[in-house]
Amino acid sequence: MGDFDKSRKIAFLPGTSGVGKALAKNLAKAGYKILIGGVKLGEAKATVKEIQKAAGSACPFIEAMDMKGAAAASKCVFFALPGSQEEKRDLLQELQSELKGKTIIDVTTASYLKDESKWGQTSTTHMNQEALAVPAKWVRCWNTVFAGLLENPPPSDNPHSVIICGDDQDAVTDAKQLIDCQSGFKVGSHCCVSRCCHHHLAAAWLHLPVNDGMNTWQKSWQNMHPR
Repeated sequence: MGDFDKSRKIAFLPGTSGVGKALAKNLAKAGYKILIGGVKLGEAKATVKEIQKAAGSACPFIEAMDMKGAAAASKCVFFALPGSQEEKRDLLQELQSELKGKTIIDVTTASYLKDESKWGQTSTTHMNQEALAVPAKWVRCWNTVFAGLLENPPPSDNPHSVIICGDDQDAVTDAKQLIDCQSGFKVGSHCCVSRCCHHHLAAAWLHLPVNDGMNTWQKSWQNMHPR
């Protein structure tokens, strides 16, 4: 496949906070067409204004929409909903017709973090895929990267590695190209075609602040994250 077709609109569900918002801003700066989905349309409109100010003329198109509208108008979706697995399931079931057959880049993190009995058994991407219950091209990445790092990326000569997990090669290719276009990041050397291994690494890293406090987590994560 060639480069990611910049005529394709990329939706962020939602794109109003956290990793979803940070990725939307970075890709707007890289010249992609962006749709900001919002649970509240007012928040999506406010985010669009913020990104327009940051990206300037580099962004050819950006629009605020509700979640259903953004999903329907896009070819590629970043699924970034925070909250419980039940909330993710409910949204995906509402968007079945809008997401059918599309590339879905799952950036969500482990919703069952404190339930260690489920570790090694499944992943949120697998559960999200089952919840959607219609064919789509799923791939998982960015779930080990925090919004703060996206907003203040490493220097380009020492980029942060982003691990990709997925079984659909077209989706994996899209995900790789949308990583490589962002300064300070590169496709990780430990990419794999399994949704679970990446997920468990994220769960281990994200478990650290629960046990040790943010300061210890920051030091530990900096030593653990792949370069």
